[in-house]
Amino acid sequence: MDKQPHDKFASPHKRFDRAFFESSDDFTIIGNGEIGGKAHGLLLAKDVLIKTFPSGSFEGITIGIPKLTVITTEYFDDFMNRNHLHDVTLSTLSDEEIALRFQQTDLSPNLVGDLWTLIAKAHTPLAVRSSSLLEDAKFEPFAGVYATKMIPNNQPDTQKKFQVLIEAIKFVYASVFFSQAKQYISATHNRIEDEKMAIIIQAVVGEQYSDRYYPVISGVGRSYNYYAFGRQRPEDGVVNLALGLGKTIVDGSLCWTYCPEMPRVPPPTNSVADLMR
Repeated sequence: MDKQPHDKFASPHKRFDRAFFESSDDFTIIGNGEIGGKAHGLLLAKDVLIKTFPSGSFEGITIGIPKLTVITTEYFDDFMNRNHLHDVTLSTLSDEEIALRFQQTDLSPNLVGDLWTLIAKAHTPLAVRSSSLLEDAKFEPFAGVYATKMIPNNQPDTQKKFQVLIEAIKFVYASVFFSQAKQYISATHNRIEDEKMAIIIQAVVGEQYSDRYYPVISGVGRSYNYYAFGRQRPEDGVVNLALGLGKTIVDGSLCWTYCPEMPRVPPPTNSVADLMR
C-alpha cells in the first residue's frame, strides 16, 4: 500500500478496497493525490459530528455523513496527461465540445478496476461530485461552479451501471473547463491551468417510494437570519426544511422555515395554505 499524501487536503482515512460497500468504512480514498476542498470539508464535518453526537446520542437516529469514496487529484493529472487534454485549458471550445472530447477518452486501468468493483457492489443512487483544490475556499466560494451528476444506479447489469458512472466522472472532469468555471476562476485571480479536480462518489440517502427514490426530508442551516421576526434574533440562525433532496431550498422555492432557538414557532404566515400560495 502506498503512503498517504501530506498536504492540507490529504485524508488520514483508509484507502479504498474492493469490499468498501460491504464494510463499515464510510470514507475511503482512491489514489495518492489530494482529496480537494469539498471532500476535506466533508471529512471535517464527519469528525465534528462524531465528537458532537457520539453513537447512541438519540435513540433510533444515526448522525453522520453518507458513505463515500474520493478519487484523488492523482487520477485527474493522469487523465489529462494520458489523453493529451491540456490544450483544452485555454481553448475557445464550447461546453458541449469540451464534454464530448472528454467522453472520448480513457481512464487509468487501475482506477477502472476499482470503479468496476465499487459500482458492482453499490445498490443505491450515487452522487458524483466535484472536489477541486479551489472548492470550499474560505473567501472564494466555488459552490455551483463545477458539475455534480446524480446517477440512479438501477440499470439491470453491472456493465451499464459502470458505463454511466464513467461518463459522470468524465463530465465532472470536463466541467473544470466549461465557460462558467473559466470566467469564475479568472474573476478570483486564480489560473485555470493550476486547478485540479478530485471526485467524490457518495451514496444518496433515502428510500424508494414507488418509482422514485429520495430522503424523507432535507434541510439547510444558516448561522445568521437576515429575516428574523418577533422575538427572534438574527444571530439565532435559521433552518429551511423540504421534502426529498431539497431542490426547492436551493432554488429559493417553498420550504418550511424555523428558528433553532424557537423551533415550535411557525413561519410568519396565517396558515400553511398561505405559505403554499
